[in-house]
Amino acid sequence: MNIKQQIENIVKNGAAIVAFNYTKRDGTVSRRNGVVGYLPFGERAWGVHSSRSIVTSKDGKEFVTVKTNNDSGETAVDGHAYKSFNIEQMSNFTCSRGQ
Repeated sequence: MNIKQQIENIVKNGAAIVAFNYTKRDGTVSRRNGVVGYLPFGERAWGVHSSRSIVTSKDGKEFVTVKTNNDSGETAVDGHAYKSFNIEQMSNFTCSRGQ
């Protein structure tokens, strides 16, 4: 099962904590974690929501929207931010529900 299918299965049952490796454009890899499964919010100038957590860009690339848990100091004082990650750049995906 690919990562998009895993995410879609997870969000059918609500929100869940996930973790994944994310390869940035410069080739560096960081471990990210957060929550998927929130209802879509707001309009995206660069794409449209195709599910509760998936956004499809105008050029057809798919992204997952995550409420991050490890972004200390970037936005809110609690370290949370909503970010979108290109699914093609994700690996080693795990879920708190074991999916």
